[in-house]
Order: sequence, then C-alpha cells, then structure tokens
Amino acid sequence: MEKWVEDLLEASPTGIAILDRQLRYVHINGRLANSNGLAVQQHLGRRPRDILPAIGPALEDIMNEVMTSGTARCHFEASAEIPAGSGCMTFWDASYHPRFDDDGIVCGIIAMVEDISLKKQAEQVMRNGSERVRKVLDALFTFVSVLDVNGVLLEANRAPLEQAGLALSSVQGKPFWECYWWNHDPLTQARLQEAIARAAGGETVRYDVAVRMKNDSRMTIDFMLTPLRDGSGHIVNIVASAIDITARKQNELALEISETYFRQVVESTPDGLMMVDGRGQIRLINTRMEELFGYTRNELVGESMGKLLPDDVRHLHVDYVQGFFRQPSARSMANRKPLFARRQDGSQFPCEIGLNPMQVGAELLTLACVTDVSERYYAKQMLEKALQEKTVLLGEVHHRVKNNLQVISSLLSLQSRNATPEVHKALVDSQNHVRSMALIHQLLYERNDFSRIPVSVYVERLIHLLRDVSATYGAHISLTFRREGEEAFLELQNSIPFGLILNEIVINACKHAFEPGCPGSVEIVMLSGEQVQVQIRDNGKGIPDDVKLGTASTLGFQLLPLLAEQLKCTLTLRSGPGQGSCFTMVMPDLIRES
Repeated sequence: MEKWVEDLLEASPTGIAILDRQLRYVHINGRLANSNGLAVQQHLGRRPRDILPAIGPALEDIMNEVMTSGTARCHFEASAEIPAGSGCMTFWDASYHPRFDDDGIVCGIIAMVEDISLKKQAEQVMRNGSERVRKVLDALFTFVSVLDVNGVLLEANRAPLEQAGLALSSVQGKPFWECYWWNHDPLTQARLQEAIARAAGGETVRYDVAVRMKNDSRMTIDFMLTPLRDGSGHIVNIVASAIDITARKQNELALEISETYFRQVVESTPDGLMMVDGRGQIRLINTRMEELFGYTRNELVGESMGKLLPDDVRHLHVDYVQGFFRQPSARSMANRKPLFARRQDGSQFPCEIGLNPMQVGAELLTLACVTDVSERYYAKQMLEKALQEKTVLLGEVHHRVKNNLQVISSLLSLQSRNATPEVHKALVDSQNHVRSMALIHQLLYERNDFSRIPVSVYVERLIHLLRDVSATYGAHISLTFRREGEEAFLELQNSIPFGLILNEIVINACKHAFEPGCPGSVEIVMLSGEQVQVQIRDNGKGIPDDVKLGTASTLGFQLLPLLAEQLKCTLTLRSGPGQGSCFTMVMPDLIRES
C-alpha cells in the first residue's frame, strides 16, 4: 500500500508533500523536492523552515492555521530565491489541505504545490513585447492564452491549439467561451464567462474543468485566469493558463479507490489488527480489535500496547518490543504458545499474535495480527484432562490385570507341588506363559506408556524370570541378551505373541538342548537394520531333522507358527547335530528409534 502511494505521488505532474502533526515531511515527490532545490531524502523528517529558511516560518504559520481550523487554504502564492544568493526566484502556487486520521482528527498537512516560475516568466515576457511573448508561449508545454478585458482571445500558445487540432486564426478574435475547447457544454461556457468577469474585476480565478480536445476527446485541466496590469496598475489583459491534470485526477481516483479497498480489507478481517511503532505505541486498529478488547479507537490509538496485557507480564513488554525492532522479521502465529490478553473490564483471554514489520517512509512499524483462541485453548485443556484421567485408568487396569495374572501363576505353582510329573510339567509350562503375559502389563504400568514397550527392556526382564525356570533343568545353563543397533518397540497388540514365542523357544532349549550336567548357553540377539531381527541361539545338540515347526507333536512347536502369524513376522529354524539351533524372527512392522 505505502509503496503504491509513493509511486502515485512520484508520477503526479503536481508537486505533492505530506507532513505530520509536527510539520515534518513524511512523503514528498521528486517534482516538489527538485523545485525546493533539495533531494527527497533531504526533506524527510525536516520542517519547511529547515528547507526554505526565508519563507519556511511563514509557511508553517499557514499550515498551523489550516490544522487548527480544519479548513484548506488554497491557491496562494509563495516565492523564494533558490538556491539562496543565486538571484534566481522560484514562484509557487500552493494549496494546503488538512490531513485527518481514522477518527477524523487532524494529524498533518497535504501540500499540493505547483511551480509557476515559468508562468511568471511568461507574464514578464509578455510585457516586453508581443513577438517575444509569442516565441516564449509557443515554447511552453503549459496552455497559455491572452484575452482582453472583455474575454476576447488575442493570443494562444501552440500547446492548446495542437491538442485541439486548431489553427490560431480559427479562434483568434472570438469570445473565449465560444471557442472549440468550451462550446461542447453550455454550463461550462457560462462558468467561464462568469470567471472572466471576475478576473476583469481584479480577481484571480482558478478551478479544474474538462475541456474538449481533438476527436471530441476530453482533457481535465487546472485552469486559471489572472488579471494583467500595466505600470499604472490598470488591468489591460487577462492571462488564461492551464496544465493537463488528467493523469493526476486518475491517480487521485485510483488512490481513493485503493484506500477504500484497504480499509474494507482491514475492517472486514476476522482477526484484530493494530499498527505499532518502535516505542510500542498503537497507531492504528480495526473494528475487530475494538470487539476483542472492549475499547474504542480513541481509547487505544496513541496508547502503549502494554495496556492490552495483564499486569504480571506488562513489565516484560518493553524489552520484548525493543528486541523485536532490533531484529525485525515476520513472525507467524504457528507453533507459538498462546499469550493472555487483558480486556477493558479486566478479564483475560488466550490469544495468538503474528508480527509483520513494515517500512513506512523513514519509520519502521509493525502490523500485529491478534487472534482469539479461547475455544481451542479450553478445548485442549479439557482434552488433556481427559487424557490424563484415561492414562490413570489404563494404569490401574494394567496393574489389576498384572496382579490377577500373578494370582493365576501362584495358583498354578500350588497345583504343581502335588501333581504327577507329567501334570507338573504342563502346569509349569502354563505358569511360564502366564508370567510372560503378566510381565507385559507390569512394564506398561511401570513406564506409564500404554502404547508400546522397548524390546530390549522386555527381553531382559523376561530372561530374569526364565533364569528361575531354567534352574530346574540345571544351573549349568546361562541365559544372555545383547542388542546391536537402535532400539525397537513392541506395540501392545504384538507384545503378548512375541513374549510367548520367546518363552516357548527358551524353555524348550533348557529342556531338550543339553545333556544332563553339561554346561550350555542360550543367547538372545536383537539386530536392528533395515528390518528388526531377533535370534534365539543355543549351543546344544541341535534339533532332529524330522522336527519341523507346526508339525511336531509338542504343543509349543505347534503354536509357534500361529503366534508368528499373529505377530506378522517370519519365523525360521536353522539347526544341525552338534551345531545347536537358531530361531530367527524377522519383524518388519516394529517401531524403531535412534
């Protein structure tokens, strides 16, 4: 928006400047800056008295009068020697308009200044002789005509004649209002006739008007009638002059439309918007900010942004603003913790704030976007509370299941004491299965994580339980575990079949892999590569060739393929006489972490 305004000002054929309440230049286009004899950057932040010492104080008095009254002062003449001491005078036709902020309060001046030095020169030349006047007028790009006191056209320079496709002879000697430029509209003719009468009475008349040009086209001109006096002060002629302001009018209309669109966008956005300066003072707010905080624009504009913060964090605001303006950058609201803002009535609400630095002239401002996230914030709190209650409930459930399984294990142990050897063996196997399942629920309860279990933690705890079982088959059997690579995790639905497979293979090795009294070892190895593998190796006598998974007579070997299918893993057996045996589980679906 600001860049577009600057481009429009720069393209304007008229000198334009915008001054703030302290009469410091905020914007000035190149045309006016050059007319003042300094570059654009040398104007910004300075006052007219700094730029034009000779007439600056008087110009500031006029500006102050305009700001006080709220009424424009139009078309007054000013002049100064530029550069100072050069003897070259520059003349301006100036109009000062009050500049209003969003609340209708005067906040500065809009100056529209035309350099009329050439026109002044032309008037002087006309006094020196008609031939010389003709040459000068024809060299001017502006429209200049000379009338008698009755409004009859005496002379016209080349520019208006060429623009209308006319010869001087076709309009010379005719009443000016009957000429081609004006006779397309009776109202325009009547207004011109009345203006000529006023100029003949000694008044300078100036207004914007649309005139007819070549091919019945229209041109908007800034038109002026000035009485020309002789050495005795009598009015002898009227000078009509004009400049083409069609482009300026189009620019003004485009600027007005763009400002309207800008205000509509700002006011219709569902988020609160405010412009803040480097001191943390609020320069601009939209309607949504009034609704969010309960303040009016007049109550917020000019106040510190800290007014919108709770008392306990307000003292941190100054340091934060200074830090942001030292390293300004766009900061979105994503992934930011919600802040709490304070309404006029003292109540607080959670919000998120996005920041976007904006260079406005020589000043750095920040556009803050404030979003009320109360609904999401309190919904998240309720969700977290419900999740915490669910976690406590799940922990209690797993704790009770573990206790119940331990009771079952104890009952099986009691039953096995007086059982026959064959029944004792079956009860011990069942007790081992129950223990492996109870261990899963115990780990879930201890870790307070009900979604997964680390494989290495589970295997180490299971080996500790199985050592007690293996001791019944001989203290000479050692059980070990090692992990190569990153950790892997079992999801809850996979943990029970995994534990039962591990339990069955290890107990089977303790029972059948070693000769009585001979030392032996069972090793469990977890390999984490592209896929997770778990190997259960023993250095016993090996499994006979006729024993196959799923076809053996023992219940455990019959269950292993079914458990592997439930676990969605591949279970293979490699064995040979005197080579021991090695069961390999390949589990592609396990979760892995570094």
